[in-house]
Amino acid sequence: MFVARAITAWRKKMRPRDFSAVVLLCALFAVLLMTQTVRAQTHPLWLQGDPSDTDPDLERLNRAFIRLAEKVRQAVVQVRVEPTKARGSGFIIDPQGYILTAHHVVNEAKEIEIRLANRQRVRGEIVATDAQVDFAIIKINGEGEFPVLPLGDSDVLKVGELVGSLGYPFGLESSLHVGIVSRRGRSQNSSAAFDHIQVDSPANSGESGGPLVNMKGHVVGMLTQASENRTIGFAVPINVIKALIPRLLTGEKIVWGWLGVKLSELTLELADGLGVSPVRGVLVSSVLADQPAGRAGVHSQDVILSVDDIAVDRPSEVLRVIKGTEVGNEVTLTIFRSGETFVVPVKLGNKPGALDDNEG
Repeated sequence: MFVARAITAWRKKMRPRDFSAVVLLCALFAVLLMTQTVRAQTHPLWLQGDPSDTDPDLERLNRAFIRLAEKVRQAVVQVRVEPTKARGSGFIIDPQGYILTAHHVVNEAKEIEIRLANRQRVRGEIVATDAQVDFAIIKINGEGEFPVLPLGDSDVLKVGELVGSLGYPFGLESSLHVGIVSRRGRSQNSSAAFDHIQVDSPANSGESGGPLVNMKGHVVGMLTQASENRTIGFAVPINVIKALIPRLLTGEKIVWGWLGVKLSELTLELADGLGVSPVRGVLVSSVLADQPAGRAGVHSQDVILSVDDIAVDRPSEVLRVIKGTEVGNEVTLTIFRSGETFVVPVKLGNKPGALDDNEG
């Protein structure tokens, strides 16, 4: 009441022209306020990107990766295993539902569930497996026509070549990684002796068994290992797997070779003591009694320089050839002993039991 009387008294004292000016000023302020509100709604805080602002070369590369993902992912599956709770990936190689995956994913499986790209979940069963190469063939139970991935030629891969890997990381949706071949895998003289293909793209938990593909969408490898921080992936060359599939499908049991020695790195001090110059080769730490190497005349403190003419400098390089050669086959060891170099042929036998990883 007091405020109303004060305003009325103020208006009586104010001249009409002054009052009109005040009203006009208020109206202009209101218009300005509305204009700013409209401007705030019309012009957002961010800068909207122009869809036409593209680099033609990058856009073509972008479309190529999109086509690759769409082409490949339809045949990539997730593999779930009970009771181990293992999760991995795989890819369909035959319309009847034959799938390749990693052996370590399905090892000790009692029940296998396969999740297809269309999210359908079906049961599967193991058809054949090989622990040495670390791959398995599983099959979808039931009938159907499934999309497949063609298998390529891993022997023609080149360092620096673009490749893609697909899988189900951490058991989630399928994903595509793109990288380059950092080291090309190769088959060696024996049927399953090989170097892994190394790629500079991640290999996360759950992606073991997934395909490594070239830019044509052809499988050139299967992911089975990763670096400790999982930033580097390792794949079995697909040519190694292709060579074994027909034999495993016929029910043949492949038994890989055993030498019967314990190996270690040849240090500079040991090389000086043994007279090995230049320093090269792998030290035989001990020879197991009544095993192939011992029967062939290999001694403790021998230095293995090569296996089947493949030069070796690490125990893993010797074991790769031995464990990739079938029982009953003969390998040729080039040995350095007491200042002399000579060749020892060894017929490989069966591994007698569970021994440590440096024995082969």
